[in-house]
Amino acid sequence: WINHSSCCSSPSFLEEEAMAASGKRKATAVDTLPPICGGAVVTSVVMYPVDVVRAICMSNPGTGAGAALKGFLEAHGMMGFVKQGLVAEVTRASISRAIKFFMQPIVHKALYGVPETKGSPISKGLAGAIGTFPEVLAISPLENIKLAAQLDKEGRFNGSADIAKHIWRTRGFGGMMIGYAGMQVRQCLWTGGFFLTLDVYKGAVSNVVSNKLAQDVLSGFCAGATGTALNCWTDVCRSIVQKKALADTFDPSIPKPGAFEPYNPVPFFSEAANLAKTKGIGGLYAGVGPKMIHLGGSGAILAVLMPRFKTMWFDMMGIE
Repeated sequence: WINHSSCCSSPSFLEEEAMAASGKRKATAVDTLPPICGGAVVTSVVMYPVDVVRAICMSNPGTGAGAALKGFLEAHGMMGFVKQGLVAEVTRASISRAIKFFMQPIVHKALYGVPETKGSPISKGLAGAIGTFPEVLAISPLENIKLAAQLDKEGRFNGSADIAKHIWRTRGFGGMMIGYAGMQVRQCLWTGGFFLTLDVYKGAVSNVVSNKLAQDVLSGFCAGATGTALNCWTDVCRSIVQKKALADTFDPSIPKPGAFEPYNPVPFFSEAANLAKTKGIGGLYAGVGPKMIHLGGSGAILAVLMPRFKTMWFDMMGIE
């Protein structure tokens, strides 16, 4: 016999009945992609000028933000922000952030069996860190194209396509993955740190600020800045490794590295040890100011846009 009263009074049944009555359907993971991509693109475009300064500072330890900006403007002018890797960076950062926010709830549900909204700070952070592996595989080629464009003071390249052709011609597919090991550590630390602390900061900020928008801005910035504090040294080291590897592509006398060389973490950690020995903490955290602004600002924008874009999209498409 079927107990109709218990069946019909179960929470899931009642929720389905309510959604059917309202004409809405239950959301799937794919439904979150459009608003996630929208928020990611907006964030990438807004933060690009800061990213240019960050990249120069980190690949040239000791260079200040003012000197980096001045040198870039002298070499490329204001239009350099449009011509020097803008397309590659906006594409890369948008794909990166979209995969990051798409994968984190999926990984959390797979690991813990509950939605990430019901998880703890640690479970959210771990899910975010693990979810970065497909992200880094997807963005590595664009990361190399962007870095080569931003560091191209001599004007040797004519756009992102020209850079991609050069890397492929001189290094093959492995060239597109230069610096993978460092980028993987970087993304794990920032993403894990962001999702680990975001709700913690929201709780703390809500005790001081009552405005919801202000809460999201402040907590997002703090979570992004925390991720930066955790991963800044990785970005400095991988930028140096990538810069050298890209420079080597112009020297025919340097043998072509093996296909698995980009995935080898030894050069990355060797550079970290060398930098710590020769320049100390200051060297490992070169460019931390621009990076804090870049990723703290990105975190603030993402914390504001992601939930609001999701609500707007779900309301427009009749999704619950």
